[in-house]
Amino acid sequence: MILTDDNFVTIVEAVKQGRSIYDNIRKAIHFLIATNIGEIVTIFLGLLLGMNSPLLAIQLLWINLVTDSLPAIALGLEPEDKNIMNRKPKDSKKGIFSDGLWSKIVVEGTMIGVLTLLIFSIGNKLYNIDTARTMAFVSLGLIEMVHSFNIRSEGSIFKVGFFKNKYLFGAFILRTYNANSE
Repeated sequence: MILTDDNFVTIVEAVKQGRSIYDNIRKAIHFLIATNIGEIVTIFLGLLLGMNSPLLAIQLLWINLVTDSLPAIALGLEPEDKNIMNRKPKDSKKGIFSDGLWSKIVVEGTMIGVLTLLIFSIGNKLYNIDTARTMAFVSLGLIEMVHSFNIRSEGSIFKVGFFKNKYLFGAFILRTYNANSE
């Protein structure tokens, strides 16, 4: 750290900003890997169970380009936690996936995939393959968007606030609008 002035408040602000950046990178990685695992579980498990492909290639591409990228960027712009300086410093020997992040990612990704596959199965049973794929596409996108709000905090979303991150809320509105226009 290089100080450009003789004010030690600068150090506190630098630490605060560094912690916020670290948290936001961790949230974005958490979101992207969990949702991609969900997509893999949806396709792989569906094919393993002998089903038709739950999503078309173009649907999967759309999910990856729009539903995954905009919320990940918005999570990178998440405002800092007001209690960020009350936390103990991170152990420099621990990686970004420490403290159980990998297990959370795998469980959440598997849940996303299984829920999407369940909705696809219901649609396929009650309607037809095209309707089932549309149901899987819309539900996967919405599940991922809800998941992006879930990742914002270890605590309740009601304490953090829905509208505190205007970029994430904007990504949600954009995704919902795109899902309804198709």
